[in-house]
Amino acid sequence: MQRASQARTFFLALALAAPLAKAQTAPSRAEQAILQLTNQTRATHNLPPVHWDSALARAAKVHAQRVLREQGELLHQYPGEPDMTTRGAQAGAHFTTISENIGRGPDPTTLQQTWMSSPTHRANILDPNLDAIGIAVIPDQGFLTAVEDFSHSATVQSYDSLEKRVAQILQSHGIASAPSNADARETCTMPTGAAGSPKLVVQWDGPDPTLLPDALLHAISTGQYTSAEVGVCSSKQPNPQFTTYNVAVLLY
Repeated sequence: MQRASQARTFFLALALAAPLAKAQTAPSRAEQAILQLTNQTRATHNLPPVHWDSALARAAKVHAQRVLREQGELLHQYPGEPDMTTRGAQAGAHFTTISENIGRGPDPTTLQQTWMSSPTHRANILDPNLDAIGIAVIPDQGFLTAVEDFSHSATVQSYDSLEKRVAQILQSHGIASAPSNADARETCTMPTGAAGSPKLVVQWDGPDPTLLPDALLHAISTGQYTSAEVGVCSSKQPNPQFTTYNVAVLLY
């Protein structure tokens, strides 16, 4: 049996799936068998099961079809093909971490045994931080070409909930929340300048608004500010590959 090296990417991918990408993908018998074997293996190591993710399964199928066409070395990315993170995002998966196992063998049991005998593949299967899986199995001339994509799922959150989370982090740094965040929300959407009369505006783009930039942390450390407004809106970056946010913090 052939097996590919482990691949893993850490990235917050909150892709907006196209309507067709939202169709549910029910696992085939072979895919169900691999899912069951995976969770049985995790259970023997006192790990929680991974749940089936149809978006990851669609991403896995796209790559499995490419692997089958190549009929050569098993790779996580072939020339001209999107990388694993992009494939997952394009399929509509929401994740903070994604990893992948690829293999070719006569049956699901052999595939699982071979992956478990490889330290890198075994690490994916037994990663306690991964909670979702999508599997694609394509039969071909008596063998199975299999791709399993694992991820740590991420939940798409509203701007309001993200604003509250950032405000809570600021409160932990001694910065109180202003009575209203209307000016911060307006500032967030403005191409330049700021609404209201803040002492300082710190604004940034990123996939995780709760990761405060060094400039903001430095400003807080000066002790010159006691309260803040937080506004979160869509990213100002043109055509971002993944869902990213623009955050405006108005300090007073």
